[in-house]
Amino acid sequence: MSQGITVLKRKRKEVIRIAFSFQGVQCRETLDLPGTRENLRYAERLRGEILRKIEHGTFRYNDYFPSSAKCRVFGHGSAKGKDSTIKQLLEGYRERSKASLQPSTWRGYRMAIDNILIPQFGHLQVQALSTGTLREWIALQKVTRKRMSNLLLPLRNALSEALADEVIDFNPLDRLKLSRILPRDTLHTDYEPQPYSVEELVPLLVSMTGAERAAFQFWAYTGVRTSELIALTWADIDLQAGTVRVHRAVVEGEEKGTKTRAGVRTIPLLLAARQALEDQRQRTEKAGGRVFMNPRNDKEWTDQSLLRLWQRTCKKAMASYRNPYQMRHTFASQLLSQGENPAYIAKLLGHKTTEMVIRNYGRWVEQGATLGFDRPQVKYGREHLPGLPEVGDASDSGANRV
Repeated sequence: MSQGITVLKRKRKEVIRIAFSFQGVQCRETLDLPGTRENLRYAERLRGEILRKIEHGTFRYNDYFPSSAKCRVFGHGSAKGKDSTIKQLLEGYRERSKASLQPSTWRGYRMAIDNILIPQFGHLQVQALSTGTLREWIALQKVTRKRMSNLLLPLRNALSEALADEVIDFNPLDRLKLSRILPRDTLHTDYEPQPYSVEELVPLLVSMTGAERAAFQFWAYTGVRTSELIALTWADIDLQAGTVRVHRAVVEGEEKGTKTRAGVRTIPLLLAARQALEDQRQRTEKAGGRVFMNPRNDKEWTDQSLLRLWQRTCKKAMASYRNPYQMRHTFASQLLSQGENPAYIAKLLGHKTTEMVIRNYGRWVEQGATLGFDRPQVKYGREHLPGLPEVGDASDSGANRV
């Protein structure tokens, strides 16, 4: 590692520290970047540039470290010092955090900063943002505690940086407890899954054609997440064994691992899911890449393109529209109502425990439990759907056990 460059391991992440001397003062500043080879090279170039400007007498502290308290020490002024505004504080944090956050997380931060936090608090000076001001605003919001926590997270992080840089004496958000501020009826979400019944779902799937139908039929009979459906490749499919391995996701166009460690799983293919795959083979298997591609532009599906397709499908069929994520809910609720073990369904869905299953699908769990040992033969996904060629049953391999 080059002189003046140090990787520091903090509680939840790594940062890179740059050290140099300016006007006889030893300066140490951190970059909110992990210590990768590429980031270390960037830090070396940045330090070299700073040293050259110091040598030529053109270095200004706030051009490189605007949030640092040393900006005031050297009289350079700070775009994020004690005289700065919340708008400047948040804009600086927004741009710096882009390199260290997942694209989907950064997008959520950006939307909260640009659409809510800056319009509401941007005009205030950093030191003028009080606990009382925040409390009064939060109390008027009709959102759940989880939603409010997500909205405030980029502000909390930016204020934590300001606290570390001695711009403020304390973080006003640390003195608030949302459960004591938000209206009682907003503390918990009232969201409930709205799965399709078989009588609703099958006609909608049959009304679709080609690659579009194959994607949605597979989705409805495997219960994968949207990001997992998009990321699926033919290397993940074992038609002989009748299984699909889920171990990656595509979010905001970038591939990464599954949402959780428990998300890495192998799902046995119901007959209807096998039928969709067999039909899709003729379109994409030879290329060896993604299983499901948008036939309208030969590109990967996105959340929005799948949503628009399902909207068109429901409108054309004059059916009640629910968002396409209900494919996952339909898979879970149908199997649970047929008496399947909640622990096994949690495993198929990629949950570590049954907590999410019980919370989201409680009434279907109860429906299945009432069947006891006399439950009828399960049917969901065990029959061919009209309009596609029939395929061989893989039940003898145990793949159809759900």
